[in-house]
Amino acid sequence: MRVEPLLCAPAVSVFSVAHDDVVPLVEEEVAQHFSIAFVERGSFSVGIENRRWTLTAGDVLVSRPDAMHVYTHCDEQPDDTCISVRFRNPIAISAEVLRRSRRLAFLRTQLGRIVDAGDRMALEEWAGSLVAGITTAPAARERIERARRMIDSQFSDELTLDALAREAGMSSFHFARLFRDLVGTPPHRYLRNVRLERAHSMLRDGASVTSTCYDVGFSNLSHFIRSFRRRFGCVPSQERKKVQAKRA
Repeated sequence: MRVEPLLCAPAVSVFSVAHDDVVPLVEEEVAQHFSIAFVERGSFSVGIENRRWTLTAGDVLVSRPDAMHVYTHCDEQPDDTCISVRFRNPIAISAEVLRRSRRLAFLRTQLGRIVDAGDRMALEEWAGSLVAGITTAPAARERIERARRMIDSQFSDELTLDALAREAGMSSFHFARLFRDLVGTPPHRYLRNVRLERAHSMLRDGASVTSTCYDVGFSNLSHFIRSFRRRFGCVPSQERKKVQAKRA
Protein backbone atom coordinates (compact mmCIF):
# COMPACT_ATOMS: atom_id res chain seq x y z
CA MET A 1 0.00 0.00 0.00
CA ARG A 2 1.29 3.45 -0.93
CA VAL A 3 0.42 6.36 1.40
CA GLU A 4 1.26 9.88 0.25
CA PRO A 5 0.64 12.95 2.44
CA LEU A 6 -1.12 15.74 0.53
CA LEU A 7 -1.73 18.45 3.15
CA CYS A 8 -1.29 18.49 6.94
CA ALA A 9 -2.83 20.94 9.43
CA PRO A 10 -2.74 20.85 13.25
CA ALA A 11 -6.13 19.13 13.60
CA VAL A 12 -6.51 17.21 10.33
CA SER A 13 -4.38 15.72 7.56
CA VAL A 14 -5.10 14.49 4.04
CA PHE A 15 -3.45 11.45 2.44
CA SER A 16 -3.66 9.60 -0.85
CA VAL A 17 -3.89 5.86 -0.15
CA ALA A 18 -3.45 3.41 -3.03
CA HIS A 19 -2.79 -0.27 -3.55
CA ASP A 20 0.10 -0.73 -5.94
CA ASP A 21 1.28 -4.23 -5.03
CA VAL A 22 -0.04 -7.73 -4.46
CA VAL A 23 -2.39 -8.07 -1.47
CA PRO A 24 -4.42 -10.94 0.02
CA LEU A 25 -7.90 -11.34 -1.41
CA VAL A 26 -9.21 -10.95 2.16
CA GLU A 27 -7.44 -8.42 4.35
CA GLU A 28 -8.11 -7.55 8.00
CA GLU A 29 -7.18 -4.21 9.52
CA VAL A 30 -7.92 -2.47 12.81
CA ALA A 31 -8.50 1.23 12.19
CA GLN A 32 -5.95 3.48 13.89
CA HIS A 33 -7.55 6.88 13.30
CA PHE A 34 -10.79 8.77 13.11
CA SER A 35 -10.88 9.08 9.35
CA ILE A 36 -13.17 9.72 6.38
CA ALA A 37 -11.99 8.29 3.05
CA PHE A 38 -13.29 9.25 -0.39
CA VAL A 39 -13.03 6.38 -2.89
CA GLU A 40 -11.39 7.82 -6.00
CA ARG A 41 -10.92 4.74 -8.18
CA GLY A 42 -11.50 1.00 -8.21
CA SER A 43 -13.83 -1.01 -6.00
CA PHE A 44 -13.61 -3.22 -2.92
CA SER A 45 -15.82 -4.66 -0.19
CA VAL A 46 -15.51 -3.95 3.50
CA GLY A 47 -17.10 -5.60 6.52
CA ILE A 48 -17.50 -3.66 9.79
CA GLU A 49 -19.31 -5.05 12.83
CA ASN A 50 -21.38 -7.66 10.96
CA ARG A 51 -22.28 -5.28 8.17
CA ARG A 52 -20.79 -5.38 4.65
CA TRP A 53 -20.66 -2.88 1.82
CA THR A 54 -19.19 -2.79 -1.67
CA LEU A 55 -17.62 0.60 -2.40
CA THR A 56 -16.97 2.22 -5.76
CA ALA A 57 -15.76 5.65 -6.86
CA GLY A 58 -17.71 8.42 -5.13
CA ASP A 59 -18.55 6.42 -1.99
CA VAL A 60 -17.12 7.32 1.41
CA LEU A 61 -15.77 5.06 4.16
CA VAL A 62 -16.01 6.40 7.72
CA SER A 63 -13.69 4.81 10.31
CA ARG A 64 -13.01 5.16 14.02
CA PRO A 65 -10.15 3.71 16.09
CA ASP A 66 -10.31 0.06 17.11
CA ALA A 67 -13.00 -0.82 14.55
CA MET A 68 -12.11 -4.03 12.72
CA HIS A 69 -12.34 -3.73 8.93
CA VAL A 70 -12.38 -6.86 6.77
CA TYR A 71 -11.55 -5.94 3.18
CA THR A 72 -12.28 -8.16 0.17
CA HIS A 73 -10.54 -7.42 -3.14
CA CYS A 74 -11.51 -8.66 -6.59
CA ASP A 75 -7.95 -9.70 -7.46
CA GLU A 76 -4.50 -9.94 -5.91
CA GLN A 77 -3.35 -6.62 -7.36
CA PRO A 78 -6.24 -4.15 -6.90
CA ASP A 79 -6.11 -0.61 -8.28
CA ASP A 80 -8.31 1.16 -5.72
CA THR A 81 -7.28 4.64 -4.57
CA CYS A 82 -8.75 6.71 -1.73
CA ILE A 83 -8.26 10.22 -0.39
CA SER A 84 -8.21 9.80 3.38
CA VAL A 85 -8.97 12.67 5.78
CA ARG A 86 -7.52 11.82 9.22
CA PHE A 87 -8.40 13.65 12.43
CA ARG A 88 -5.99 14.03 15.33
CA ASN A 89 -8.71 14.48 17.97
CA PRO A 90 -11.79 12.31 18.61
CA ILE A 91 -14.91 13.18 16.61
CA ALA A 92 -18.47 11.90 16.98
CA ILE A 93 -18.65 9.50 14.04
CA SER A 94 -19.56 5.84 13.70
CA ALA A 95 -17.92 3.39 11.32
CA GLU A 96 -20.08 3.18 8.21
CA VAL A 97 -20.25 3.69 4.45
CA LEU A 98 -21.94 6.67 2.79
CA ARG A 99 -23.11 6.37 -0.79
CA ARG A 100 -22.16 8.91 -3.43
CA SER A 101 -24.23 12.09 -3.42
CA ARG A 102 -24.08 15.64 -4.72
CA ARG A 103 -23.06 16.87 -1.29
CA LEU A 104 -20.15 14.43 -1.04
CA ALA A 105 -19.06 15.25 -4.59
CA PHE A 106 -19.17 18.96 -3.75
CA LEU A 107 -17.08 18.43 -0.61
CA ARG A 108 -14.55 16.37 -2.57
CA THR A 109 -14.23 19.14 -5.16
CA GLN A 110 -13.72 21.68 -2.40
CA LEU A 111 -11.03 19.49 -0.84
CA GLY A 112 -9.15 19.28 -4.14
CA ARG A 113 -9.03 23.06 -4.40
CA ILE A 114 -7.87 23.42 -0.79
CA VAL A 115 -5.10 20.85 -1.27
CA ASP A 116 -3.97 22.52 -4.50
CA ALA A 117 -3.81 25.88 -2.70
CA GLY A 118 -2.04 24.39 0.33
CA ASP A 119 -4.44 26.27 2.60
CA ARG A 120 -4.23 24.64 6.06
CA MET A 121 -6.75 26.95 7.71
CA ALA A 122 -9.29 26.33 4.96
CA LEU A 123 -8.69 22.58 5.37
CA GLU A 124 -9.67 22.69 9.05
CA GLU A 125 -12.78 24.77 8.29
CA TRP A 126 -13.72 22.35 5.49
CA ALA A 127 -13.24 19.37 7.81
CA GLY A 128 -15.81 20.87 10.18
CA SER A 129 -18.37 21.00 7.35
CA LEU A 130 -17.52 17.41 6.39
CA VAL A 131 -18.10 16.10 9.92
CA ALA A 132 -21.32 18.13 10.28
CA GLY A 133 -22.69 16.58 7.10
CA ILE A 134 -21.76 13.05 8.08
CA THR A 135 -23.03 13.21 11.67
CA THR A 136 -26.40 14.63 10.64
CA ALA A 137 -29.13 12.03 11.13
CA PRO A 138 -30.15 10.25 7.90
CA ALA A 139 -33.76 11.42 8.36
CA ALA A 140 -32.63 15.06 8.48
CA ARG A 141 -30.43 14.57 5.42
CA GLU A 142 -33.42 13.19 3.51
CA ARG A 143 -35.60 16.15 4.51
CA ILE A 144 -32.95 18.58 3.27
CA GLU A 145 -32.69 16.57 0.05
CA ARG A 146 -36.46 16.81 -0.35
CA ALA A 147 -36.27 20.61 -0.12
CA ARG A 148 -33.37 20.66 -2.58
CA ARG A 149 -35.44 18.65 -5.06
CA MET A 150 -38.24 21.17 -4.58
CA ILE A 151 -35.87 23.96 -5.62
CA ASP A 152 -34.67 21.97 -8.64
CA SER A 153 -38.20 21.35 -9.90
CA GLN A 154 -39.96 24.58 -8.86
CA PHE A 155 -37.19 27.15 -9.29
CA SER A 156 -39.41 29.48 -11.34
CA ASP A 157 -41.95 29.81 -8.51
CA GLU A 158 -41.75 32.44 -5.77
CA LEU A 159 -40.04 30.12 -3.30
CA THR A 160 -39.42 31.45 0.20
CA LEU A 161 -37.24 30.21 3.04
CA ASP A 162 -40.38 29.51 5.09
CA ALA A 163 -41.88 27.38 2.28
CA LEU A 164 -38.68 25.35 1.90
CA ALA A 165 -38.39 24.93 5.68
CA ARG A 166 -41.98 23.68 5.84
CA GLU A 167 -41.18 21.15 3.09
CA ALA A 168 -38.31 19.91 5.27
CA GLY A 169 -40.39 20.01 8.46
CA MET A 170 -37.98 22.36 10.25
CA SER A 171 -37.79 25.87 11.59
CA SER A 172 -36.46 28.42 9.09
CA PHE A 173 -33.29 29.02 11.12
CA HIS A 174 -32.49 25.32 11.58
CA PHE A 175 -33.27 24.56 7.94
CA ALA A 176 -31.02 27.37 6.62
CA ARG A 177 -28.08 26.22 8.75
CA LEU A 178 -28.49 22.54 7.93
CA PHE A 179 -29.02 23.19 4.21
CA ARG A 180 -25.79 25.20 4.07
CA ASP A 181 -23.87 22.49 5.93
CA LEU A 182 -25.16 19.62 3.77
CA VAL A 183 -25.45 21.22 0.34
CA GLY A 184 -22.49 23.57 0.66
CA THR A 185 -24.30 26.83 -0.06
CA PRO A 186 -27.22 28.74 1.55
CA PRO A 187 -30.73 28.04 0.17
CA HIS A 188 -31.12 31.44 -1.52
CA ARG A 189 -27.80 31.08 -3.31
CA TYR A 190 -28.56 27.53 -4.40
CA LEU A 191 -31.91 28.73 -5.82
CA ARG A 192 -30.22 31.61 -7.64
CA ASN A 193 -27.63 29.29 -9.15
CA VAL A 194 -30.30 26.84 -10.36
CA ARG A 195 -32.16 29.72 -12.00
CA LEU A 196 -28.99 31.04 -13.63
CA GLU A 197 -28.02 27.62 -15.00
CA ARG A 198 -31.48 27.26 -16.48
CA ALA A 199 -31.29 30.80 -17.91
CA HIS A 200 -27.94 30.02 -19.49
CA SER A 201 -29.47 26.98 -21.22
CA MET A 202 -32.51 28.95 -22.42
CA LEU A 203 -30.38 31.75 -23.89
CA ARG A 204 -28.27 29.23 -25.76
CA ASP A 205 -31.50 27.82 -27.20
CA GLY A 206 -32.40 31.28 -28.55
CA ALA A 207 -34.78 32.64 -25.90
CA SER A 208 -34.86 36.41 -25.42
CA VAL A 209 -33.19 37.97 -22.39
CA THR A 210 -36.40 39.45 -21.00
CA SER A 211 -38.50 36.30 -21.32
CA THR A 212 -35.67 34.20 -19.87
CA CYS A 213 -35.39 36.51 -16.87
CA TYR A 214 -39.02 36.08 -15.85
CA ASP A 215 -39.39 32.46 -16.95
CA VAL A 216 -36.67 31.27 -14.57
CA GLY A 217 -38.07 33.18 -11.61
CA PHE A 218 -36.27 36.53 -11.48
CA SER A 219 -38.58 39.49 -10.86
CA ASN A 220 -36.10 42.23 -11.77
CA LEU A 221 -34.30 42.41 -15.12
CA SER A 222 -31.36 44.48 -13.84
CA HIS A 223 -30.78 42.07 -10.96
CA PHE A 224 -30.90 39.14 -13.39
CA ILE A 225 -28.31 40.74 -15.70
CA ARG A 226 -25.94 41.53 -12.80
CA SER A 227 -26.28 38.02 -11.36
CA PHE A 228 -25.73 36.42 -14.77
CA ARG A 229 -22.58 38.46 -15.37
CA ARG A 230 -21.14 37.51 -11.98
CA ARG A 231 -21.86 33.85 -12.66
CA PHE A 232 -20.75 33.53 -16.29
CA GLY A 233 -18.50 36.53 -16.92
CA CYS A 234 -20.73 38.18 -19.53
CA VAL A 235 -24.19 39.73 -19.74
CA PRO A 236 -27.07 37.55 -21.05
CA SER A 237 -27.28 39.35 -24.40
CA GLN A 238 -23.60 38.60 -25.07
CA GLU A 239 -24.11 34.92 -24.32
CA ARG A 240 -27.06 34.83 -26.71
CA LYS A 241 -25.08 36.60 -29.46
CA LYS A 242 -22.14 34.20 -29.08
CA VAL A 243 -24.38 31.21 -29.72
CA GLN A 244 -26.07 32.90 -32.67
CA ALA A 245 -22.68 33.78 -34.18
CA LYS A 246 -21.49 30.18 -33.88
CA ARG A 247 -24.63 28.91 -35.57
CA ALA A 248 -24.27 31.46 -38.35
